[in-house]
Amino acid sequence: MVSKNKTAIILGGSKGIGKEIAKELKKINFKVLVCSRKEIDTSDLESTKKFIKKFKKADVLILNSGGPPPIKFKDLTIDNWKKYFNQLFLSFFLILQKLKINKNGYVFYISSSIIKEPGNSLIVSSSLRSAMSSLLKSFSIEKNLKKITVINIAPGPFKTKRVEELVTNFRKFENSLPLKKIGDPKEIGKFVKFIVENEIKYITGSTVYFDGNINKSFI
Repeated sequence: MVSKNKTAIILGGSKGIGKEIAKELKKINFKVLVCSRKEIDTSDLESTKKFIKKFKKADVLILNSGGPPPIKFKDLTIDNWKKYFNQLFLSFFLILQKLKINKNGYVFYISSSIIKEPGNSLIVSSSLRSAMSSLLKSFSIEKNLKKITVINIAPGPFKTKRVEELVTNFRKFENSLPLKKIGDPKEIGKFVKFIVENEIKYITGSTVYFDGNINKSFI
């Protein structure tokens, strides 16, 4: 059982995947700070800076955020890019740079399986999450000496409000998936708990795909 003195900060922790991670870490005695948009709006850099001043360190950090709606390439605007650049990249960079992760701590980034196979509908999301995944890899290399484990979790379709907003016929969509069912956020919560509780470290720098075998690549 993990010490009660350990602290976890979970962005986007009030629902979906973030909520399930919070539940699981509480089971191993973590003091969990669940952050909704009320605590930090990563699309607003001033909100992010205030958050960093208030919360200075953690043993586990979960970088998690909802994404932009589907926007066709011809309809994208500069304002779209600016807003989501802040939300999905620049704010996460500032948090990684300024917030101290205690020695032997963990950073989990909840990205998306579209970083491996971008489509033509979630262009902003796939572009910025891919960029953030690259930054995270560099961060993981820098943090090796402090034994901070950095893991990129890339989910496919999971039963969250986000997917419900993107899908018109949920049953038809679910039947189209390789496993004929959508992912359960509880699985990612249990995965994070397992890694932390068992002090799994050699996985650092890796991207773990939770996509139900949607992507056909073996790499």
